[in-house]
Amino acid sequence: MSSAPGAAPGPATFMAGCLARTPFRVQAAAAAAVGFASITIWPNIWRHARRRDSLTLAGMRAILDDRGLTLTDADGCSDWVPVPSEPGRTPGPMRRRVPREEFFEVCVALGGTTVVAVHLTDAGLDLGRDTEGFAVLCDEAACHGLRVALEFFPFSNVPDLGTAWRIVSDAGRPNGGVVVDLGHYVRSGRDDELLARIPPDRIYTVQLADGPATAPGDLAQEAMYHRMMPGTGEFGVAEFLSMLDAMGVRAPCGPEVYQRSFDERPAREVAGELYRALRDVGPAAPPG
Repeated sequence: MSSAPGAAPGPATFMAGCLARTPFRVQAAAAAAVGFASITIWPNIWRHARRRDSLTLAGMRAILDDRGLTLTDADGCSDWVPVPSEPGRTPGPMRRRVPREEFFEVCVALGGTTVVAVHLTDAGLDLGRDTEGFAVLCDEAACHGLRVALEFFPFSNVPDLGTAWRIVSDAGRPNGGVVVDLGHYVRSGRDDELLARIPPDRIYTVQLADGPATAPGDLAQEAMYHRMMPGTGEFGVAEFLSMLDAMGVRAPCGPEVYQRSFDERPAREVAGELYRALRDVGPAAPPG
């Protein structure tokens, strides 16, 4: 493996969704204190920092620099697909349609590389329309020196890796790639043959979670509130990491797990538990 901790294919990254209600300054301090090398950010976090904590983007960048952290992703942009007619149907913080220009501004100012794109709208999937929309998003991001990573999940309009990769490959943009979240990958039918065919440098971010082999009835609820720490379930996290390593994937990697109890615990304690889970779920030895 290329960097510490040993299980991660790339920089050990603190995923913002793990402490989505925690202020930016506190997140950054906690992530750095326990050993994470990088961090992601969500719109609600940067808006809170700017509006309530009176932090400028330059001030936020200084916090990252002072803590020895880099920003990887600004997550997740839906301003490339039709506007939902019923925005309230979109689960979680992603219900807010944040202008793509704001994603670009924040990502550049904080030294990030990647804008994560999501497809949550009741307009449904239209491959032609949405491939064109993704291509335009990539072109605009390229003007800012940024990449775009399309994230799939089974309760969105890009429900699996196959659909995500078709959009990315048909768009034909060199700065377009995918997020592979193990929880979504397993729950959407896991296709290791397809994953192995994707160029490793087009996998921009890897997110880890665990869970039981049998899926619950409500996948959105599981993803938001009931994920398990990597290595404590039946998703085969170590084997998955070994596969990525053999492929040559060197993407930022970290747990994306939120539990309601996190909000009542010190941020550093939660971040430490996440870091230890990432460190401890070492890649499996090859068979034979």
